[in-house]
Amino acid sequence: MSWKAIAKAAQAEVLDAIPTKWKLDPAKYRTLTDVTSVPRECGILSDAQLSITDLTALEVVKRIESRELTAVQALEAFGARTAIAHQLVNCLMDWFYEDGLRQAEELDKSFKATGKLKGPLHGVPVALKDFHFVAGRPTTTGYVSRRDFRPEHDSALVKTLRDAGAVFYCKTTMPQSGMAIETVSNLWGRTLNPYNTALSAGGSSGGDAVLVALKGTPITPSTDLGGSIRVPAAFNGLYAIRPTSDRIPKGGMDNINSGQISIKLSCGPICHSMEDLEAFTKLINAYPENQNDPTSVPVPWKTVKPIEGKLTIGLMKWDKVVMPHPPVIRALEHTKRTLEKAGHEVVEFDVPFDCWDAIQTTFDTYYQSGHSGTLSTLEATGEPLIPAFEDLIKVFGSKEISAAESQQLNVKARIFREKFRDAWDATTKLTSTGRPVDALICPTAPAVGYPHDFNVYWGYTSLFNLLDYPSVILPVANFKVNPQDDPVASNYKPLETNPYDKPNHELYKPELFSSQPSTIQVVGRPFQDEELIKVSSVMDDLLRAM
Repeated sequence: MSWKAIAKAAQAEVLDAIPTKWKLDPAKYRTLTDVTSVPRECGILSDAQLSITDLTALEVVKRIESRELTAVQALEAFGARTAIAHQLVNCLMDWFYEDGLRQAEELDKSFKATGKLKGPLHGVPVALKDFHFVAGRPTTTGYVSRRDFRPEHDSALVKTLRDAGAVFYCKTTMPQSGMAIETVSNLWGRTLNPYNTALSAGGSSGGDAVLVALKGTPITPSTDLGGSIRVPAAFNGLYAIRPTSDRIPKGGMDNINSGQISIKLSCGPICHSMEDLEAFTKLINAYPENQNDPTSVPVPWKTVKPIEGKLTIGLMKWDKVVMPHPPVIRALEHTKRTLEKAGHEVVEFDVPFDCWDAIQTTFDTYYQSGHSGTLSTLEATGEPLIPAFEDLIKVFGSKEISAAESQQLNVKARIFREKFRDAWDATTKLTSTGRPVDALICPTAPAVGYPHDFNVYWGYTSLFNLLDYPSVILPVANFKVNPQDDPVASNYKPLETNPYDKPNHELYKPELFSSQPSTIQVVGRPFQDEELIKVSSVMDDLLRAM
C-alpha cells in the first residue's frame, strides 16, 4: 500500500469514529477562517455542556467533588467539543472515546461508593499528544511507517496522570518527526489555527494547543525540545510552561532524536489558567511519584512564600538575530508599563553571546547523526519530508559528526550556560534592590503567527532548551494586532547575517494577524520552576486586570 493510501485510510478512521450526533455539516464552515465561535453556535452542545467546557481542570474536579457534576457528564461535554474541534481544525490522530467512558463510569462508581476522589485530576478529560505511550493505542510521531505501532505499556507520565484520575479518550496530532514549529505530517495532514485557519497552529504540540483553545480538553501534557509547548500555546493565546527538563519523568516513552541527551525533552501543561498550570506541573514533577525514574532528578516540589515587595524583571526585546514584529514588541512594552505602574521594576537585559551561534550549536546538537534516523524512517514507505523539516536541513545542514565533535558541542553548551548565568547574576548592578532579576520577559517567536509552511525561526524558545531554563507563556489579555498601533517598521533594515530576519520582516502586514492572540514568554532559572510560577502568577494578575 502506498504512503498516500495509508494516510488516507488513517485519517478516515479517526473521522469515521466520531459519533453521528457530533458531526458537523462540512460545507457550512468550509470558508470560515475564525472558527472559535463554532462550538458554541453549532447547536450540538447544550447550554449545560457549554458551561462544563468553560471550566478549568481544577474547576471540573471541584464540581465532581461537590456532586454538581459527574465524570461521565464531563467526558460527554468535552468529548462532543473535541469532535467538533477535530472537524474544524484537524487535531486528532486517535479517538477512543468508549475507553474513556468506561474510565469515567468507574470513577463515578468508586466516588459514589467511597466518597473519595481517586486523585487531583479525578474525572478530568485529558487529551494526549501522539508522542505519549498509552497501552494499546497508536504512537506514530507523525510517520506513515509507524501507523500501526502500538506500545504495550503506559509511559511514566501517562501512568502518573491515570493514577491521578485523568480520563483519556483521544490523542492529538504532531508534525512528522516532532521537529517542526508547525503541526503537519503526510500521515495526519495539517492542523489549523482556530483563530485563523490560514495560519499555523504551531508545533510540535499544535494538536494539543488548538484542542485546548477550542475547549475540547481543559489541559494537555505537552512536550518540548525546541519550543514545542510554548510556540503552539503562544499562537493559540494559552498558558503553558516548559519546566526544567530534569524535573519531569520521560520513562517508558520514545525520545525524539533517541540517544541525544545533551539537550533534553521536557513535558508541561498547556491550559487556561495559572492555577491549572501550577497544580499540573507539581503533579508531574518527578518526586515523589517517579523518584526512581532514570530520565529525571527527584527534586521535591518546594512551597514558595507569596512574593512581598516589588519584582525586578529583565526585558529582552530581541536577540540580535531576528527582529520581532511590531505587535510582539508592543506586547512586551505593554507588560513593562503594566509592571512599572504596579510598582515593580523592569531593566534591559541583553543575551551575553551571539544567539545565531547558539542556535547553530543547538541544531548541531539535535542532529549529531545527520538526520539518519528521520530519513531511514521515511524511506520505509517512501513518504517525503515535510517543508518545515526540509527548511531546517537547508539552513543548518545534515552531517554526521565524530565523537570528538560531539564532545566539543557539549563544551560550547556549557560555556553558553555559564555566560548566561553570569549575565543574570550581573543584573544586581542594574536593579535598585541590589539582587538579580526575578525573571526575564521576552518574545516566544518573532511573530504572533505564521502562514503555513513559512520557515520559522526557533531561537526565542530553543535558546532556553539549550540553557535548560524553565519558561512560562502568559496571554496578554485583550491585546490584538491593529494597523494604527502596529504599523510596519519601514525604517528597519533586516540583517544579512542569517536567513531568517529578512523573510520575517517582509512577511509582516498587520491585517494578516488581526485575529491572533498575543502572549509573552517569562523565563526563570534552572530548577526554580516554583519561583517562576509565582512570579508569572503576579504578572498574570496584573495583565488580566488591565
